Amino acid sequence: MKKKSTHMILVLEERNGEYEYCHRSVHKLPDEKTSTMKKCAEKYLKEFYGGKTEKEDNGYYFHEGQIYVRISSYQLISPEEYNVLNKYL
Repeated sequence: MKKKSTHMILVLEERNGEYEYCHRSVHKLPDEKTSTMKKCAEKYLKEFYGGKTEKEDNGYYFHEGQIYVRISSYQLISPEEYNVLNKYL
């Protein structure tokens, strides 16, 4: 019996003035439900820069609107993939 994955990779897109960045991170999850992945991704996004946030346009504005960050994607990954990615991200 194959064990279900309880790890995910999350990709965020950041817009900071004229610059755009892509941030990748891996996370352990308590279960493999899509709703759990979404909650984890939203929590990480909201706390990405800390401090006061403004939710708008499916993302958050930080530092009085100077920085905008949104979720680009997230998906389940295997424990083996998590272990490798966790070393480098």
